[in-house]
Amino acid sequence: MRRVILFAVMLGLFLPLWAQEIPLTSDSYVHHDPQWSPDGNWIVYMKGDVTGYSQIYKVSSTGGTETPLTSDSYPHLYPQWSPDGNWIVYYKLDATNYYQIYKVSSAGGTETYLTSDSYDHYRPQWSPDGNWVVYMKLDATGYKQIYKVSSAGGTETPLTSDSYNHQFPQWSPDGNWIVYEKLYQIYKVSSGGGTETPLTSDSYHHSSPQWSPDGNWVVYRKDDATGNAQIYKVSSAGGTETYLTSDSYNHFFPQWSFDGNWIVYEKLDATGYRQIYKVSSGAGIEEDIISNNQTGTISVYPNLLTGNTPVKLSLSKKGYVEVSVYGISGRLVYHNGPVQWSEGSHVLQLKNLQNGIYFLKVELDGVSIGEEKLTILR
Repeated sequence: MRRVILFAVMLGLFLPLWAQEIPLTSDSYVHHDPQWSPDGNWIVYMKGDVTGYSQIYKVSSTGGTETPLTSDSYPHLYPQWSPDGNWIVYYKLDATNYYQIYKVSSAGGTETYLTSDSYDHYRPQWSPDGNWVVYMKLDATGYKQIYKVSSAGGTETPLTSDSYNHQFPQWSPDGNWIVYEKLYQIYKVSSGGGTETPLTSDSYHHSSPQWSPDGNWVVYRKDDATGNAQIYKVSSAGGTETYLTSDSYNHFFPQWSFDGNWIVYEKLDATGYRQIYKVSSGAGIEEDIISNNQTGTISVYPNLLTGNTPVKLSLSKKGYVEVSVYGISGRLVYHNGPVQWSEGSHVLQLKNLQNGIYFLKVELDGVSIGEEKLTILR
């Protein structure tokens, strides 16, 4: 027998262009580089704590008590979750006196090194299949290059080798591309190496790129005309940039939530410390539709006998409806529409969904009217 645990969401209340930010930490220590867990329940980051070193911590994505995962007398920097959520990878200035790539269980415990040579390694990030870790390495070229290594350790493989610094690499969701910063712009290269492709090209500094879960966007920090570091995004194919923040504070190291709805990042706010914030990933791209007064509701009713999931939609007007369901990996598992529906109530059956977490997205006339998280358990 299946049980369907639903998370009800009322739709039709659009966020303003600059959505409200929500602090997740607020103490008197510096917090850096937040990263969502694959299930969306945790955020891992580095924190300069009472040990006097940067340690790896995690906190619930809704806030609460912070949990340290490391606590020795070495600095630990820039953590990243494994795709299965069981490991954290990061770099550590260890007894070799170089920054090496390490991993530790997401529950804490013994650390394991993946590199151990006489060069500095920075900014590790897991491949989507969990088999590789990509990072930047200050190698014999005298510049920071993009490298990868097996997540079990072993021989390192260079992906770039020219006379420029390459920084902040990250895998695309399909594992085919690496995005990074080069010459203050956002670039991408095949995960097998090859020709580099620029995604931005203006006169401002761009850094810390991160792919969206669907692979269609890249979010990053940009030092723009406001005079501060703001959060921006651009299509993964390149094109016009869209800003998500524009206030008088500096914002750093953005990253998408797993469902694609939020961006989490550091903000040097009025406390005088870098705190962890999040903002809607849709802010800044729906400016033209805020005043349209398009409303609706969505709800999901559990069917404990068959596991089929009926979805009830209530529309405020006649229009074309498009329904999409994404799995926890970000893969599209169901799609319907666009189909013209009348104003009023409608029921849609989502059949044959397996156990797991899903994200339901509904659009009316090409505009998102809301999303809902579904968890199906046997």
